[in-house]
Amino acid sequence: MLTGNQYRESIRDARESYFQGNLVEDATSHSLFGPSVNWVAKTYDRYFTPAAGAHNPMYDVPTTAAELRQEMDMLLGADPTASSTAGCMALRGVAGKLSAINSAYRSRLEAFLDRCRDRDLRVAVAQQDLGHFRVVGRTADGITVSGGKQHVVGGALVHELMVVPGGPVAEGQVERAVAFAIPVNAPGITLISTTTQPRAHDDRHFPYSRDHSIPDSLAAFENVFVPNDRIFLDGETASAAMFSETLGTWERALWTAMQADQAEILLGVARTVAEMNGVADASHIREKLAAMAVYARLCRSGLDSALANAKTNEAGMVVPDDSYIYATRAYGVTNYSDVAGWVHDIGGALILTAPSIGDYENEATHMYIEKYMSTGATVRGEDRLRVFHLIRDLTADAYSGWAKLNNQMIGGGLYAQRMAALDNYPIEAAQDKANRAAHIKD
Repeated sequence: MLTGNQYRESIRDARESYFQGNLVEDATSHSLFGPSVNWVAKTYDRYFTPAAGAHNPMYDVPTTAAELRQEMDMLLGADPTASSTAGCMALRGVAGKLSAINSAYRSRLEAFLDRCRDRDLRVAVAQQDLGHFRVVGRTADGITVSGGKQHVVGGALVHELMVVPGGPVAEGQVERAVAFAIPVNAPGITLISTTTQPRAHDDRHFPYSRDHSIPDSLAAFENVFVPNDRIFLDGETASAAMFSETLGTWERALWTAMQADQAEILLGVARTVAEMNGVADASHIREKLAAMAVYARLCRSGLDSALANAKTNEAGMVVPDDSYIYATRAYGVTNYSDVAGWVHDIGGALILTAPSIGDYENEATHMYIEKYMSTGATVRGEDRLRVFHLIRDLTADAYSGWAKLNNQMIGGGLYAQRMAALDNYPIEAAQDKANRAAHIKD
């Protein structure tokens, strides 16, 4: 296993990584990437043990409902590269299908996943095409690929990219039906990233995003050579979608868990700011809090139901029930803007205009902030400032926009989530129940 410092050293590998027009020569010391590197390093240190043969729990595949819940809890407390790596480990579930296509595909995939586990490597998923991603050349030793992949979360900070088709591939487009793994620093790969890491000189008034931001990358492949032992699919269009379907199960489940956590945080901070503002018992405030409580409870209940009704796939892996995941995601995304709006109504304009912590600490302004931001003997001005900063960071600034759009687009967007909720619902059982109620015989 790697320590946090060993991880930091391992990504100093001359990768072609750019941010805002400049080459990022060392992500570990970069002003905006560095905090994200530290977040990943903390996950390494949290689970590090020097025992021989030990490995991070993210590499384990859950085989019981209890293990599944434990893994979800672990990933919620980790950085996003742990989640993407765990999602790739779930590809062990397609090993049997790969073996039926080409036994070499299965052995190569399993060898790669074993290597990641044994060397404690992080993997980011590159699946959403940006341009015509395809095989452009072939030799006895491997293939050459070109094209682009977008929304590669954590791509600038991981060791490997798992490159897979974004979905089904048409029968005549065999050059696009390709899946493989490649080191981030392989010749021909260029990463162009953005991040919601706060740009402020003093990031204390970004209490959430300063600890929860990760680079999001566009990965450009220009004549990148992939050796045979890293190729898991090559030209079999009928099987192209199996990778994204498996990876999507874990991505959707994790964002559903994050959605439930976020709903509870928003309810909690809304109640807190209402109390600080002295309006917690006002009828219109209680009405908003009640609606938020319903939202938070249903988001959590949907996740709990998906885990409680988890299913075992043909590879022996326990996975969340997609019918609950899709329904909960569609509900949460549909109603999120209302929830954020209620928090804004409760908090008021100080969500945007509250002074900074630096202003509070300045001797020339401290007395005024404490005097006018405090709302009673038990509500300090500093605490009220921090609550307003949290609300803004979560719902009305750069990070909140990134998180909202990501949550909305996971699984193909709101329309796709609703259609998937319908397609995964046991509709025949509902029809049978309706037929019995109508006294319609079979």
